[in-house]
Amino acid sequence: MEGNLKFTMEDITERLGITARTLHYYEEIGLLPTVSRTEGRHRVYDEEMVLRIQLILRLKEVLGASLQEIRDILQAEADLDRLRATFYGESLSEDERENVLDEATDRLRDIIRHIEERMEKLQQLKQGFAERLDRATSLKHRS
Repeated sequence: MEGNLKFTMEDITERLGITARTLHYYEEIGLLPTVSRTEGRHRVYDEEMVLRIQLILRLKEVLGASLQEIRDILQAEADLDRLRATFYGESLSEDERENVLDEATDRLRDIIRHIEERMEKLQQLKQGFAERLDRATSLKHRS
């Protein structure tokens, strides 16, 4: 059964430190594909789904991404997977291969640009707090 591990909702909530409601909500808004269910209608998650949930949580935590931004990033990932499958799985002319590569590089550039924009905003926020810290420290030393 290794390689095809299945997890209950309780396994996931405990492992990832999130609530069942969060998982339901991610499914409702389309961040998670429809989850498999047992005959008793209990949700069952596979390792691929766990990795997707972990990615969503990382994007929220590390990038501070909104759920819409996460949806866009996940869609870009799906697009890249589709392009990869097309590139390697189909008999394409040289022009078609180039078009697939152009589309993939455009998607990757979009993702990188978005991350850079987010990092710039975080850097500006950090700089503002650093300046306030410097002023507070300076005032403290004058006293």
